[in-house]
Amino acid sequence: MKPCKRIEIVIEEPMAPRLVSMLKGLKVSGYTAIPNASGDGDRGTRRGDELAGDSSNTLFIIACEDDRLVKKIVEKVRPLIQRSGGICLVSDAHWLTH
Repeated sequence: MKPCKRIEIVIEEPMAPRLVSMLKGLKVSGYTAIPNASGDGDRGTRRGDELAGDSSNTLFIIACEDDRLVKKIVEKVRPLIQRSGGICLVSDAHWLTH
C-alpha cells in the first residue's frame, strides 16, 4: 500500500459536469462519481430520488498522491461549493495498488 490523500466532494448534481471539466483540466488521473447521493446539511435535505435531479447530489472520490495537486483541487473546488453548497473532505488514506 502507498500513502495518498482521499478527496471526497459532494456537489449538486447540476454542478457535476463543471467539476468533471475542472478535474480534467487539472489532469486528475481518475475519480469515482456516485450520482444521487442524499443527505441533510446546512442547505437542507437532498434527496437522491428526484426525477429532475435538481435536489440531488453527486459524490466524487479521488485518490491523489501529489500534495500540490491536492491543493490545486481544493482551490478550484472552493468557489463551486461556496456558490452552490456541498462539502469537500481531504483525509489521509492508503492506496492498495493492483
